[in-house]
Formats: sequence, C-alpha cells, structure tokens
Amino acid sequence: MRKVKVVSVEDGGYYSSAYASGNTVNVTLQRGQDFASCNSILIWEAEQAEECFDEWVACAQAGEEGYSAMLVEGDVTVMYA
Repeated sequence: MRKVKVVSVEDGGYYSSAYASGNTVNVTLQRGQDFASCNSILIWEAEQAEECFDEWVACAQAGEEGYSAMLVEGDVTVMYA
C-alpha cells in the first residue's frame, strides 16, 4: 500500500458550538494518484493521515458534507464531493 502524505493544511475558519470552539483547518491528503479532503477539522495532527484517508474517501463517496475525493479508477478520474 502506498504511503499517505499531507498535501495541504489551510485555514478553515472559526467553529463554535455548545461543546467546542476554535479555529479549524481544511486538509488534503494524497496516496498515489488519489486525493481526499476534509474541511473544518477542529483538531488535526499529521500522524492521523494514514488512518484518515480511506475514511475520508468513504465519506466523500457517500456524499457527506465537508468531504471530497478525486480517485483514478482505471483510465478515468472520478470526483466525489
């Protein structure tokens, strides 16, 4: 299996609820030719990249808000958002 690398971590704005608040980040990960992104993460550590990639792809494929993925499937590139 290919290693997951962190492509970008960008400011995602401020989040506030009755349970938590703080600045968030938008993170994009890459494994081979595939990319997965998650927006508005309150707590992020780069060590989480390997365990998050497949979960984020599944969330994007399910159409969950805040997740996207760009996957190379054969000769076709497919976007999920």
